[in-house]
Amino acid sequence: MPTIVELITAILLLLGSTLMLSTGIGLVRFPDTFCRMHASGKAGTLGVVFMVLAAVEYFFGTPHDVWVRGGLAILFQFFTTPASTHLLAQAVYLCDYSVSDRTAVDELRKFLPSQPDQVFNQE
Repeated sequence: MPTIVELITAILLLLGSTLMLSTGIGLVRFPDTFCRMHASGKAGTLGVVFMVLAAVEYFFGTPHDVWVRGGLAILFQFFTTPASTHLLAQAVYLCDYSVSDRTAVDELRKFLPSQPDQVFNQE
């Protein structure tokens, strides 16, 4: 009979694996770069956090106690992933990659140029 620690670890690993699987499916199936970055940024981050939490919870109280390193990994994951996906989305927009034909509204057009050598806020 598995203990409660093993059950919680298994649930966290299943949640993390499911989110990582949905990230992979989103990267393959979504129509343009912005949607793909959304899938990798949101579900990927949460999937990694669940997997790290599973490891931290499983090894809690053992000689291999990793709660400080696990907490730092989760903290860095939440700090770096949104910033990197934001900068990547801005670079993709500036390089004028094609968007999906379902994208109807472009609110950034008046704030950002469509080519990187244009000057900001001048038309």
